Amino acid sequence: MADERIYIIAGGHVDDDFVKGLLCDKKGNKKDGVYLLAVDRGLECLLRLKINPDEVIGDFDSVSDEARVAIGLEPRGKVKKKEGEEPFVFDVLPYHIRQLDVHKDQTDTEEAVRFAMRYLRGDIVLLGATGTRIDHVLGNISILGLGILSGYHIILMDEHNKVTLVKDEMVIKRNEQFGDFVSIIPYTDDTYVTLEGFRFNVENKQMKRNLSLGVSNVIDDDEARITVNEGVAIVIESRD
Repeated sequence: MADERIYIIAGGHVDDDFVKGLLCDKKGNKKDGVYLLAVDRGLECLLRLKINPDEVIGDFDSVSDEARVAIGLEPRGKVKKKEGEEPFVFDVLPYHIRQLDVHKDQTDTEEAVRFAMRYLRGDIVLLGATGTRIDHVLGNISILGLGILSGYHIILMDEHNKVTLVKDEMVIKRNEQFGDFVSIIPYTDDTYVTLEGFRFNVENKQMKRNLSLGVSNVIDDDEARITVNEGVAIVIESRD
């Protein structure tokens, strides 16, 4: 399969307009080169937007009856509609719907990321991976490490944040950056970082855990360069 932009939409917070802007063209159709995995309650967003996933993964313990009908797990009569109105059904083949056991060691989102890395090629973007559950947010940021181990570029995004892990180097152009702020947080012990083009630059600086040193930097030059000399850093581009 040719490289695609792989979007995994999980069951956390989603802004429908933000998701639609990423996935769809101006006519509301899914963009070419987009491969879309819906993870469990992530189906609810796609149901509202009437966007068909290419793959569905989850234990489906927290989805609505309407979503279960849409993927064929419940008969259409399960959802009551106005007379003459049929429930929406996703255009996805049954063998692309993978139902997981409720009792497992990994989250549904991790299973989806592992599936994408096993069978697909391209950058992976996690949506619906933030929200009110801090445990899920931290777990999803931790999952980004699978990309470091496997050579995949995995990004976590919502309408306010773009999060990635950097092991070597990352360049951000000011006119293309996501938001106004760039924060660098150590992901591993003994993380050493060089920053160029920022308001606050450092050279081979040790970023110690348990400190807030790297939060809310600003790009001053046309582009900024983050070089991770040792270890792995979390890079967060954010806006209020």
